[in-house]
Amino acid sequence: MGEDWIQEHRIGEPKPIFRITARCIACGRPGLEIVEYLYEVPYFGKIILGRGKCKYCGYKYSDVRMAEASDPKKIIVRVEGEKQLRYLLVKSAMATVYIREKGYAMTPGPASTGFITTVEGILYRFQEAIAAACRGREEEEPCRSHIQWIREAIEGRRSFTLVICDPEGTSKVHGEDVEETSLDEECKGQA
Repeated sequence: MGEDWIQEHRIGEPKPIFRITARCIACGRPGLEIVEYLYEVPYFGKIILGRGKCKYCGYKYSDVRMAEASDPKKIIVRVEGEKQLRYLLVKSAMATVYIREKGYAMTPGPASTGFITTVEGILYRFQEAIAAACRGREEEEPCRSHIQWIREAIEGRRSFTLVICDPEGTSKVHGEDVEETSLDEECKGQA
């Protein structure tokens, strides 16, 4: 987010709420200095932004999550076109994101972090993963069909269901007709 966006939406100064030096997950030395800030942002309310850097190896850490946790939840967004592609979302570090119709899944690992993006931004992350998996095999099936499908979805020409399974309850999607329910067997299958 640029300074213009921050000024336009009147985001206040961040308030540091937590500071720690931890063992770096990259080099293993106790030099990862993390500071968490509380922000008040439009559409979402209070979020926590964590930033850090290891003084030994330079590893950079960042994380975003809603400040107020809720019960574990499943968020369902039916994407029918460009309108839903623009929905803003906060994905927590522990949340799994997947596209129901294709089985594409973004699952958290030990170094997983949260982020703010749009539904379209999630598609670009899947596109990067598909491109990496298909490198050198772009003309082969099924790579060609995966590459084409994700491109058409980004362009708003494919309908699909985006599901976020969040055991922490700190993810959120801002948009119309966004469904939030309890975690269920579908989410357990994605974990």
